[in-house]
Amino acid sequence: MHQKTEMGIIGRQGAKLTIANFFGVAIGFLSTLFIYPKDSELYGLMVFLYATGTLFEPLASLGIQAIILRYFARFKDLDKTRHGLLLYSLLHISVGIVLFSILFWVFSGPISVLIQRLNPDDAKNIDLFFNFIPALVALLALQNLFNYYIANLHRIVIPGIILSILPKLWMPITFFLAYFQILDTTGIAYSLMGMVLVSVLALVIYLRSLGQLNLQARWEFYPRATLQEMITYGLYGLLGIAGTQMAYRIDQSMLGTIKSMESVGVFTYALTIATTIDMPARSVLNISAPLISDFFVKGQMDKIAEHFKKIALNLLSVGLVLYLGLVLVADDIFKLTSKPEVLLTARDIAMILGLAKLMDMITGPNDMIIGISKYYRFNMLLIIALSVGNIWLNYSFIRQYNVFGPAYASLVFIVAFNCIKVVFLWVKFKMLPFSRPMLFLVISALICVGMHYVLPTTGSIILDGLLGGVILLLGYLLPLVYWKLAPDLIGMLNGGLGSLGIKNPFK
Repeated sequence: MHQKTEMGIIGRQGAKLTIANFFGVAIGFLSTLFIYPKDSELYGLMVFLYATGTLFEPLASLGIQAIILRYFARFKDLDKTRHGLLLYSLLHISVGIVLFSILFWVFSGPISVLIQRLNPDDAKNIDLFFNFIPALVALLALQNLFNYYIANLHRIVIPGIILSILPKLWMPITFFLAYFQILDTTGIAYSLMGMVLVSVLALVIYLRSLGQLNLQARWEFYPRATLQEMITYGLYGLLGIAGTQMAYRIDQSMLGTIKSMESVGVFTYALTIATTIDMPARSVLNISAPLISDFFVKGQMDKIAEHFKKIALNLLSVGLVLYLGLVLVADDIFKLTSKPEVLLTARDIAMILGLAKLMDMITGPNDMIIGISKYYRFNMLLIIALSVGNIWLNYSFIRQYNVFGPAYASLVFIVAFNCIKVVFLWVKFKMLPFSRPMLFLVISALICVGMHYVLPTTGSIILDGLLGGVILLLGYLLPLVYWKLAPDLIGMLNGGLGSLGIKNPFK
């Protein structure tokens, strides 16, 4: 009964959020096809500011996301004050925002000199953007705080809609206003900060509607020992999250700093395309994190191991569908756009990034399990060590391979990172994410790719696209459903689609 309930939560919330994310990704995909290629340099400039703010955000949050995830489960059976965790979290990041602003002011001069040397052509715009970084980082820190807090209430759909669809609508509007010279560089910065501010206010309103916006102080539950434990864990969380950001977000900032804003734009097209592959993974992992945390609190390691395999299998089965769509069909779609050469380059980059995302998916929530366990220090120190290496990889590969460089760096980093974590989980917990159905899924996917490259083209973009769709249907989807290679995925679809009033054809 408990297992059905847990998988039901994942299915309902995951399916709803995936559908919401689908609309967000669809809007972003259409913008990538028809809007942003009008001026890749302008788009790269917008992305550079937002990506840089996201890169620095963990320094202001001081690991509050990790603290909420670890301690929320301990307080979940209490009243809605939850020991004043929300108030503590706000005070925690207030300190972080002040400290970050001071550090940024101290080091902004040397950073500006470095940018002048690396990319003198864009240095003026970058310097102007840097004036807005502290305010943007503060807003992003608040956004992430409320998002994580609400996620631990097992409510991820509305925040997912806010954080997925709002930027996809706001960014094209900002782009057009700048493209037609209604907004200058300063106006772009204010617009992006306005976008984040609106999302913060929307999250606060939603939290209040749940009756969970409680800022009562319960300081009697925070003796010195507990505070020291939380702060220490938060600092380790800061290192881990900052390392993760350096690993997964630094590519756009480094491209803009070393090469050009146009290269940032082209790479971001690829990143937008590749994002569709792990879209379901983000939905499932967001709702799985509180459940895995609950299992740790209750000492149910067998349930963690069971969910580890199931989540990894489900993520891989869906991820391969989307990756095969990229390989088999996407190039025919891009040929219909006004600038196919730019988007076909982005598609090649996205294929490399997609392999990295599949590696993340096939190894399941390994990062989450280690991070919540007593071995969280290992996870965070590993992230830091490998992220430093990733900075070097990005720098070397960008200089050698230009816009393809960050994709190669991401692939090398993610493969190494996940291999080490899988070995660690096996040594410490005797857990592995792999299962026999995964092998059949990978074989089916390879057969589809082989058929795509062996069969001759018809010369018609539409017919070639339809042929790719048929190969995907017969070579992958049919075996997946017929042999029930991922039975829990079908169950999750039953629960998720059923809650939306949609009859599941695979039931």
